[in-house]
Amino acid sequence: MWNSVFREHQQVSPMCLGFLQWDQHSEEQWGLGWREGAICNKCTYKSSMFNLFKEIVNKSPGRKAADINRGLQVGLTQVSMGNAGLRKLLLSASIPAPSTKGCKKFRTKFVKKSYKKIF
Repeated sequence: MWNSVFREHQQVSPMCLGFLQWDQHSEEQWGLGWREGAICNKCTYKSSMFNLFKEIVNKSPGRKAADINRGLQVGLTQVSMGNAGLRKLLLSASIPAPSTKGCKKFRTKFVKKSYKKIF
């Protein structure tokens, strides 16, 4: 990600001596995955957004799910902790937790498919 951002910044603003940094105003959380972009502190350069997670390839239309979220929900089926317990654990460690509604929706959609394939 950073290599392409550095190259693009040099092409767009070759004389700029500014520093590239995370664009915290446009970052997006997708469960435990994040989408980030970079901005320059001197010029008006702003990069496109990059996924900091692997996406699950599926045939349905719409946004692709983050692989980390699927792994998390599959892991939760193996321990005696639900989504509420996970949220408490993450929030107590100052880690932004995914929404309860999003966790339940994801769990219903993907874990049932996983169980059907296994059993």
